Amino acid sequence: MTRLRRPTRKFASKPGFTRYDMRTADYRGIMFNFNNPFWQKNKDLIPAMAYAIDRKAIVDAVLLGQGMAAYGPLQRNAYNNENVEHYDYDPQKAKAMLEAAGCRMGTNGFYERDGEEIGFVINVKSGEQDRLDIAQAAAQQLREVGVNCTVEVPAKIDWNGQYAFLIGWGSPFDADDHTYKIFGTKKAANYSAYSNAKVDAYLKKARQTKEDKERAEYYGRFQEELAKDPAYVFICYIDANYVAKSSIQGIAKDMVLGHHGVGIFWNIHEWTISK
Repeated sequence: MTRLRRPTRKFASKPGFTRYDMRTADYRGIMFNFNNPFWQKNKDLIPAMAYAIDRKAIVDAVLLGQGMAAYGPLQRNAYNNENVEHYDYDPQKAKAMLEAAGCRMGTNGFYERDGEEIGFVINVKSGEQDRLDIAQAAAQQLREVGVNCTVEVPAKIDWNGQYAFLIGWGSPFDADDHTYKIFGTKKAANYSAYSNAKVDAYLKKARQTKEDKERAEYYGRFQEELAKDPAYVFICYIDANYVAKSSIQGIAKDMVLGHHGVGIFWNIHEWTISK
């Protein structure tokens, strides 16, 4: 079995093979580094920047339509709260919010505040072409509203010193996975140094109860608070494309997979191979 980065036509009609286009909970977004002094001064500008991102255009152009626009970390989870701010593409609103926050257009075409240009660098790991393409598209859209955003592929990621990173996470399974450890203050996978007392409280309460109704309430409140005080600008969810020999039967094509397509083998004990 092979995972494809992009859907290809060569397997669509090739005898003996079957292509599986599967949904995932694997999202991409701009993760900000709140240890960086720039964000300590300008964290309030992040919602404006979120409105500058045309997520559908990125899904269509970069992912070739194989994905969906993202607004939060639990969109493909049972506890998703769709009634939060989606930050739908609105460049005029982005500019208005920047100006309402005291930003003024500089002579070079980018906003400034208190004498400092509003701009930052998105880092991307080498060998991650899809993330690089997403980051470059988002940076171009940010520049179009007056934020001087560029993209770099450094030899080594400086997690404490960088401005931002094109992150990828996601799990369709228990909502505690890829929330508590990522958005909780000083937790193991919180590479952004994000800290929000309400987020911490809701995530802690959600993991301390087995009652589904209570968990749904706490995860709903967590998503509302995260949308008000963003740790990331969520961009898209990426679908997974696999190809397997047609002799393999029983692959659960409707299963929502996890980060990097994790989960394709979840029911391998039910697979059969015909002769």
